[in-house]
Parts: sequence; structure tokens; C-alpha cells
Amino acid sequence: MEWLDISRVVLAVVILIFASYTDWRTRMASDLNWIILGCSGMVMLVIEMFTLGVQWQYYLFLLPIAVLFLDLFWERCGVLENGPNLPVLVLYSLVAVSLVYLYMTLGKDRLFWQYMTVPIMFLLLILMYQFDVIKGGADAKALIALSLVFPSYPIFWQFPVFAIPDPLVTIAFPFSLVILFNAALLSLIVPLGLMFFNLSRRDLKLPAMFFGYKVAIQDVKRKFVWPMQRVEEGLVRFRYFPKEDEDYDQVLEQLANAGEKSIWVTPKMPFLLFITASVLLSAVVGNFVLLFLG
Repeated sequence: MEWLDISRVVLAVVILIFASYTDWRTRMASDLNWIILGCSGMVMLVIEMFTLGVQWQYYLFLLPIAVLFLDLFWERCGVLENGPNLPVLVLYSLVAVSLVYLYMTLGKDRLFWQYMTVPIMFLLLILMYQFDVIKGGADAKALIALSLVFPSYPIFWQFPVFAIPDPLVTIAFPFSLVILFNAALLSLIVPLGLMFFNLSRRDLKLPAMFFGYKVAIQDVKRKFVWPMQRVEEGLVRFRYFPKEDEDYDQVLEQLANAGEKSIWVTPKMPFLLFITASVLLSAVVGNFVLLFLG
């Protein structure tokens, strides 16, 4: 089904390029991008099931996948907030029942476990977001949508360059996890770029030169950056991993009152750019983890 895998890659790249552009311009990406991406992925999953001629039970996967995915964009009360939320309880009860039924009837099939990687990756990526492994909500939603678009590794023409040695690898290391890993590798370009930029300006403070650059304090608010310096106990100190929920107006005011004319800042670099590049890299080159292990 080369045509289907090619369609998945093209769909993902087109939507990600558009989302990356808006993220670069405004540091925001609309949820509509991920809804379109995920729902299109669900349609492609149905086409794949139909083309493979799977047992009818496999179509039940669409229920837990749809509920778990669309719930990301549902502004609702908690399950037990202000009393039991019956619609949510019913939906998630159906999810649990359907997954148990699928395991009991299809649990010995490799394809069952291949499709199970989709809801498993949903939960894993949500946990990674909750524990700040993935920083941005748009990044997490993009990866969740991609795990739906790519329930298995895309294989087309002579790609990926590094062939998949064992079909079980696609279950143990799903393609959306490959995308995340390769995106993290690509993001290492940022500290290297900052290093060369600071070397050209002779701003040689370590390790700050790998995390950011200096900006006139009056220009900070016009840029997509976070201050890396704080006034604490009367002294100007560095914080290399700023928190998004801080009051940065107060931080800048305190730094200005402390006599700082220019301060170190770290750029708000959109991770979507690296996710976009990683989709192409992962589809064309393959799984770098297997390359390193080999």
C-alpha cells in the first residue's frame, strides 16, 4: 500500500508546514490543524483496514481511538467535577469494554498490537506532556495526531534507507516515537547555532552562550524570548530553564531597577519546526535508534 503511505507522509508534511509557519510567526498553532490531521488519519486507517480485508472486529478500534483523540479538544468538566459526568463515564466505559473485547478476540494477532500502539502512544505522549518532557501543548497534540496518521512505519519506493529489521520493532518503537526522537536530535542545532552566534559577538559566557543570547532590555518584549536572568536576594542570577507562567513584566522591571542594560534571553524556538523536519527525515532515512544500536 505504497500509495497510502505516501499519502500519509504528504498529508502530515503539508499540515505541519502550515502549522509551523503560524507557530513561527505568532508562537501559536490552531487546534484545527491537529483535528484535520487526526481525522484524516482515521479515514486512512479505515481505508487500510478495508484494503487489508481485516476481520470486522478491527473496526472497533475506531471507537477508543476517536474518543481518546477528540477528547483532547473537548472543553468539558472533569469526570467527577460537580457530580458524575455521565456522558464521559459512558464513553470511557465503552472504550474500556471495546479494548478488552478486542484483546480477547484478536490479542494473538500482530496487527492487533500494531493498532494498539495508537492508543498507547496517545497515553504516553499525554504523560510526557504532563511531566514537561514535551513542553508545548501544540507539540503534544501534533505528535498524538501523527501517531494516528502513522499506526505503522511508512514504506514506499526505496524508503526508509535503513530498513526495518523486524516487524516487531514497529510495535516496540512506534513511528510517532521515532519522529519525537529524531526531532529532539534535530533540535540540537539550536545550542550549536547559539554558540556560533555568541562567538561572532564575543559574548563568551558559559554555559549561557549555549542557551541564549544578549538583548537590550527595552527590546525583550518585542521578541519571542524568555529572560534567563532574575533578581534574587538583591543579586542578578541566571536561570537557564525559565518557566512559562512567570510574571516576566515584573522580572524585567526588577532587572532594569538593578541597573541591567542588556540581559541574556533564551529564544522561544517552535519545536513544531523540528517535528516537521523529523517526519520527512524519519520517513526517508528511518529509525536512528536502530542505527546506533547496530
